[in-house]
Amino acid sequence: MYHTQSGLFKDPQIQHPIYDLNLNFTDYITECKTLISQHRLDLNTAHAEHIITANAPFELRPEQPAKCGALLIHGLLDSPLTMQDIGLQLQGQGVLTRAILLPGHGTVPGDLLNVDYHQWLQAVRYGIATFSQEVDQLFLIGYSTGASLALYHSLQETDRIAGIVLLAPALKINSVFAGISNWYKALSWAWPRAAWLYQDPNETLDYAKYSSIPFKAVYQVHRLAAAIKKEKPSCLPLLFALAQNDNTVCSRAALDYFQQQKNPKNHLVLYGNKFDTAINPRITQRHTSYPLLRIRDFSHLALPISPQNSHYGENGDYPLTSLIQKEDHTIYGEFTPNQIHFNEWLFKLKLSSHHYQRLTFNPDFDFLIKMIGQFLNLS
Repeated sequence: MYHTQSGLFKDPQIQHPIYDLNLNFTDYITECKTLISQHRLDLNTAHAEHIITANAPFELRPEQPAKCGALLIHGLLDSPLTMQDIGLQLQGQGVLTRAILLPGHGTVPGDLLNVDYHQWLQAVRYGIATFSQEVDQLFLIGYSTGASLALYHSLQETDRIAGIVLLAPALKINSVFAGISNWYKALSWAWPRAAWLYQDPNETLDYAKYSSIPFKAVYQVHRLAAAIKKEKPSCLPLLFALAQNDNTVCSRAALDYFQQQKNPKNHLVLYGNKFDTAINPRITQRHTSYPLLRIRDFSHLALPISPQNSHYGENGDYPLTSLIQKEDHTIYGEFTPNQIHFNEWLFKLKLSSHHYQRLTFNPDFDFLIKMIGQFLNLS
């Protein structure tokens, strides 16, 4: 457990290597790993190299020269590990795959205190530049905030991008603080804690994701979503994947945006249990209730994660991974911390027969990969 004034919550003032568009991607990975090793506070164990690699950018080259490339962009608070399962699947299908590290991530949560979404866009710009003359077609695959970054960039530059895959895009955040989260400036100069929406004393429980978040980071996602709304609709092919009951981002906002787009190649995979009766040929509906596995619905963090993921999968090393094969009294789905804590109180009083826990992986991952493969014309 860490004190909320520890080095985890101070800005290390890192200069991320994203401005030299001629920087070799291998050197970029090396520089990022150096930054991670210099600033993380949980590397005093035998697993230090494993933690560094999980948070670092990566490149996955297929055996044969690739004609198709994919740039993977993780979400807010996440690390490139979130996109690793998708990358491995695409590599196996002959795609040159690279994942970038967004500024503010991979080190300590305090690295997000002064980040700006334009820095994130610059990281995407760098990632795209590294594919120059490497592939004939380049796709952007983003998750959550990473999906919004991919979409915004595609609205600015269409010549070098063949299509966008948007997994749970953060076009609207499910938070009452999103639009007013810039207020902290009035107090944080005198009271540093005011800069934080939440500080988790157990911050390093998950070595691949922050659980603490400053107000500014939330505000940057809000600003990015507002900037997207000001742009003309995308003319590029789009593939969406949404979870209806997403508590982190507004799936309704993403669905509305999808319906406004006119490209006939656009498609949406909608995960949920309550669907409209009208059938839309551009929407594939997938149920998220797996009673035999005690899965009620899909969480925001589950979509890009395979059940075989070494960290979040069925046998992952994350302490709160979804152990659905274990016979216990846990129901998995999309639950807020308050719902989990309240239900735990009911369980102790024997007013509830089950624990609640967020689902950490996508049991329908293979189907999602199939849809991405079809969208990239890999089949």
